[in-house]
Amino acid sequence: MNYFEIINATLIEMNYAQVAAFTDLTKLEHKRLMNIINRLNKEICSLNDNFYFRQMIKKIKLYPDKIEYSLDILGKISKILGQKVQYTFEPDYSKFYSEQPPQNSYSTYGEKTLFTPCDDSLRIFYVTNDFVKTKNGELKSNFTLETDESIIPSNFVEKLLINGAAYNFKQNTAHPKYTHWKREYDSAVSELLASAKSIAGSGLMIDGGYRKL
Repeated sequence: MNYFEIINATLIEMNYAQVAAFTDLTKLEHKRLMNIINRLNKEICSLNDNFYFRQMIKKIKLYPDKIEYSLDILGKISKILGQKVQYTFEPDYSKFYSEQPPQNSYSTYGEKTLFTPCDDSLRIFYVTNDFVKTKNGELKSNFTLETDESIIPSNFVEKLLINGAAYNFKQNTAHPKYTHWKREYDSAVSELLASAKSIAGSGLMIDGGYRKL
């Protein structure tokens, strides 16, 4: 389900009128619901760094005459592999600007990632903190466009985001569907966390353990 579909499905679930177009989401209630969905998506994805859908790969090319690179990723690097070696983190970034920079290493300086000058092709394995994907597969922090989708697996999205958004929006335990929404949401969260533990403990590699960008 994309962002617009999640919003409309939640409106219907709460017995509000759905809207015909994304540009019709102009009421204060609409804006509040949209903010709740964004917040919930972040909270759910942040529950476990080991969620397989947060594991990503980015490929880059290194050059012998270049040190500084803009990786354009938000998250935590787990491992960097070259064609023949694994790169190690060097905390002293100043070494990369010396006459003899450290071999097979990387560091950070401001918003730049520094690599040993060489001719190599890297795979950067990282845990993403961007929890929304565009229709082109690019990652970003928030839902902003109607076609945006959560990185949460599709079989969990409806239970988590629609039920979660409904009970967060109403915030009224006396509402006839409040208990249902909360129970469905809590159950889905438990299932999602259990699936992460099951996969992590099984040794099973899903798509090589990572998603490719």
